[in-house]
Amino acid sequence: MGKRTIAALGALAIIVAAGSPAQPFPLGFSAVGGLGVGYYSMSELNRHIGSKRQGLGIGLDELSNGVNFRIEGRVWVLDRAAVTGGYEYYWGETSSEGTSTSLTYRTPTDVYTLGAIVRLVRIKKAFDICLGVNLCMAKSVFEMKEENDSARRIPSFKGDDSGYEAYAEAHTKFLNPIEVGFQLGYRGLKINSFTNIRDGLEGTFSDGAKINVDYSGVFFYLTTAIRI
Repeated sequence: MGKRTIAALGALAIIVAAGSPAQPFPLGFSAVGGLGVGYYSMSELNRHIGSKRQGLGIGLDELSNGVNFRIEGRVWVLDRAAVTGGYEYYWGETSSEGTSTSLTYRTPTDVYTLGAIVRLVRIKKAFDICLGVNLCMAKSVFEMKEENDSARRIPSFKGDDSGYEAYAEAHTKFLNPIEVGFQLGYRGLKINSFTNIRDGLEGTFSDGAKINVDYSGVFFYLTTAIRI
């Protein structure tokens, strides 16, 4: 009697399971690539640039924005939140043109990010609206090149520091598995000191202030992703 009861319950469980809809796998993955523009604070650097511009009598724009590139991987849980890890590259450069003295400032920066993103709103078969935050770990190079009759080049400097990003994102849902999106956010990231690549000494501007590069400011990205 007991064996028959167990067998009957087992058969019933199999029938119920077969008749129930399959639950989706709770984890998903997406790979995101983006190209955009960042607006940078750069207050100390731009004061130095202004002083050099006046002293040399040349036309030299302030360094206030630049092109940004990013790639990112996301591991989604229940299609609602994801852990993210990525890489960003900032091009930061300004140069004088059309003078006997040429002056160039470059601050290219590699940024590694770790963070999370959460879906807030979904318009079915249309798009998602999300909020995300990232911790940023930056490695930067500062170079100033002055070219005239003596073709003088100032030594290169390196620096690293950390900061954060917070952003809103909207991406499509009707082109699966492709997602096309837009990010708008704010970055707080300042590299507070640089050292000479050759001798390890702390770098300073011509007025004696420490060299620093402030990437803090608003940014946006146009993104494309594939999601599985």
